[in-house]
Amino acid sequence: MSTPHRFETKGLDERRSLVRGRRNIDRRSFLRASAAGFGATAGTGAAYSFLSELGALGSEATANKEKSKKDVPSRSLAAARCPVTGDSVSKEFSIDYRHGKLYFCSAECIDKFRADWASYQAKANAQLVATGQFRQIRCPVTGDPFALGIKLKVCGVDVRFSSPDCLKKVKRASADERVELVFGQKFDKSFASKDARTGGSAASAPDKWQCAQCGYVHKGSTPPATCPKCGAKSDAFRPVS
Repeated sequence: MSTPHRFETKGLDERRSLVRGRRNIDRRSFLRASAAGFGATAGTGAAYSFLSELGALGSEATANKEKSKKDVPSRSLAAARCPVTGDSVSKEFSIDYRHGKLYFCSAECIDKFRADWASYQAKANAQLVATGQFRQIRCPVTGDPFALGIKLKVCGVDVRFSSPDCLKKVKRASADERVELVFGQKFDKSFASKDARTGGSAASAPDKWQCAQCGYVHKGSTPPATCPKCGAKSDAFRPVS
């Protein structure tokens, strides 16, 4: 008659042989087989507990993987630049913006962006395109359909135009002027979200702007070029939550 020690050793050897012999079977069968071998020495109750814990861990891992897919844009963040400093960004520092995610290099830059949204909106819009969250639908200069062969790289993005004249106009502009021409006031007409259903709260893209000079409130996705009440320029407007 075998001793308890020998019985436990035998069960352990059986489990090891089972693992070696079933490396190529599917995952579920492998887990059930492992639990069966485990139950031979630890008892049926322990085997069921073992399977339950593995199932819970698997579900949690799947959920985390799906969440991670939704939080990260379709393109790498390596091409993205902080709209405030122009430095590389981190997924640790982000806010909801125009039905997407806007990334920064630090928490301080998030505060600066929120305090002066209008000054950084063109570069923020450019990042949405660079990270694949928005796509081009029209020429940013004329609003007409663009030609695939007429293009220029702006903020790391291949921007296409409707004619050689539009291309020349953007080429002649300074670096900052190019960003404004392509991703500024006409952004909503030239680019569109790839999936407007995923994320973004109403507060992330203001629809009201208040003039800091006279208090006039403008309704729209962007501030007006000049205040109709006092004549202040667009940079005098601040988003109203």
